[in-house]
Amino acid sequence: MSTNFRTEVFNLCKLLWKKSASNEIRDLIKGMSVIVENKETGEKTECLHGNFAYIAKHSNNEFHGYIFLDDNIEGQQFPPFFKPEHLTSRERQLIEQGHKTLTRLVDLCLSDVAGKSKIVSDSLNPYFLYKDVNISNDTASILSDEELMPAVTAFKNGKTYKALMDSDFEKLFNKIDIERMHCLIHSMESEINQSLGEDVKKDLSDFSMKLHTKINDITDVMFAFSILFLALRSSLKFCCRLLYRAICNVDLLVLNDDNIINIEKRAITVVSEFYKVMAQEFFIDYTGSEMGSILLIDCNPPTSVHIHEFGLLIAQTTNFGGEFGPSAKYSFITVNDELIHIHKLVEEVIKVGLPHISCTNAVPT
Repeated sequence: MSTNFRTEVFNLCKLLWKKSASNEIRDLIKGMSVIVENKETGEKTECLHGNFAYIAKHSNNEFHGYIFLDDNIEGQQFPPFFKPEHLTSRERQLIEQGHKTLTRLVDLCLSDVAGKSKIVSDSLNPYFLYKDVNISNDTASILSDEELMPAVTAFKNGKTYKALMDSDFEKLFNKIDIERMHCLIHSMESEINQSLGEDVKKDLSDFSMKLHTKINDITDVMFAFSILFLALRSSLKFCCRLLYRAICNVDLLVLNDDNIINIEKRAITVVSEFYKVMAQEFFIDYTGSEMGSILLIDCNPPTSVHIHEFGLLIAQTTNFGGEFGPSAKYSFITVNDELIHIHKLVEEVIKVGLPHISCTNAVPT
């Protein structure tokens, strides 16, 4: 029976929880991230390798940050109180194995895209905007290709992926170099990130108005393809974040009738569906910033129908002295079954359709 990408990613998370290699990696990252205090003696066990994990998690890019820092400690300038130390060979091996697990899934998901255009497949990789890191050739993924394949198949069966693969995107992008593609993806990501709440940037708002007719203008065509690129790239990015946290044994945050104080706002824009919820629940993630993590809201509001949505956390505010005691306010946008957060905009792009690209001049016809 066919299933969706989000479900298959959660199935991979369950598999990772059972793997012995995951336990070793979890213990390592926790040891580098958490200071343990003996309540009887007051003695504290400091984090492994000084401030290594604190610095490595700064970009919130899973295992990539650990490997990059280990490769570049000598070339970086740190404040005097930061003294990161290199990983041991065994620790490096474990971190590389965790990273290879994520990138192997990404590579399998993008294999057919790479067959049409290497530059486009590279741009869909969650680590495209980061510098390359060194991975040993003999590093193996925690999960086998056979275990990864159901998620790969589900990704390729997604509507967004199929819309891209059914187009002639390689004709439009075959002459774009890596630097221009970097600029294109970075620019679109910045535009989207500023439009995830109630306010949408004018360019996106104006573009959405054009989706009621056929797209022909070359600028609009590039914009439409860029939206699909970012949607698929973000889907894989959120997948990597879920797998990383599963390896580190971090639970999914669930907002439900037991901890929700109030749903303060719900809004639907041309880009996404937005929630702001106050809850008696704290989301503290020792593996990195809470931003960009996936949560679940599952509740029965007194004035609304049952809500069961997965969301991407985009803001969090804690309050230790409120009338309800310690609480937190979460702002998040929903993600669909393809783990796409800008699904409202993507649905409209798919609905209007992408134009045929002329082979001779690489412009829409």
